[in-house]
Amino acid sequence: MSMFGVLIYAAALLTSEGVLVQGPAQPLVAQLGGSIILPCSVETPLPMEELEVEWKRTDEEALVHLFQNGEDRPEAQHQSYRDRAHFFSEQIFKGNFSILLENITVADTGIYRCVVFSYQNVGEISVTIQHAERVIVTAEDQIVFARVGEDVVLNCMVDSHIPPQRIDEVSWKKVDKKPDIVLVLLFQNGSIFPESSHKRYRGRAEFFRQEIPKGNFSLRLKNVQTADKGEYMCEVHTDNSVSSATVEIGRLGMSALHIITLMLCFISLLLTFVLSIPVTIYISKKGRPRIKYAFNS
Repeated sequence: MSMFGVLIYAAALLTSEGVLVQGPAQPLVAQLGGSIILPCSVETPLPMEELEVEWKRTDEEALVHLFQNGEDRPEAQHQSYRDRAHFFSEQIFKGNFSILLENITVADTGIYRCVVFSYQNVGEISVTIQHAERVIVTAEDQIVFARVGEDVVLNCMVDSHIPPQRIDEVSWKKVDKKPDIVLVLLFQNGSIFPESSHKRYRGRAEFFRQEIPKGNFSLRLKNVQTADKGEYMCEVHTDNSVSSATVEIGRLGMSALHIITLMLCFISLLLTFVLSIPVTIYISKKGRPRIKYAFNS
């Protein structure tokens, strides 16, 4: 899924013929790649006879959808809207002429008109789809390496132009063993919730609190264990979009303490072996039986 959003504005127009077509008073929000309802309705249901509803793009005159002669006419749609724009057929007799537009793309930006014809009367609304800012989430290092027992930092940065108050939620999850996704740490509505972490990460995962106002949601994972190896996702939710970045903890090496311990063990074994050689030779000579030779005179 893309990480753009769209703002949808609607205006209701009353024509001289007297058909009042209504739309939403407040902006609606949707994500590119998602779905959105373009509202269009009348307060009092209209007779189905002679009823025609036409959704069009004003900038291209492309027919988005058509309801005519008591049924919707998908064959009349512009090819770019086929299988993407749908009426709510069971709602039309109630005066609801809204359409569902699926899989929103950049090309869907523009002005739409919902025109309602009833006998000699006509009314319409205009709906504009515009871009909204997208949230960009980045990770400096896609693969990080660590040593068992040490700490590691998984980077996650949100666009600096996104104010913290617009960020509803940031979650770090271990996602390499789907569907068993494990929550590592959660930031929600301005607060950190360490108690929501999976027990495996409780007390080991933390944000850099002072960096959060700067859009830095990097995660510090303390006392890294072999089981921590794998893929992690930093997912950011705002009021109109979701974006994410992934970081992988790659091959885990041994900590300095483990290396020193192994070296000391190796040196100890080597010294034991070296010192045992003279002792082995001495014991071997001392324990060898003496042979006496007899000579005949």
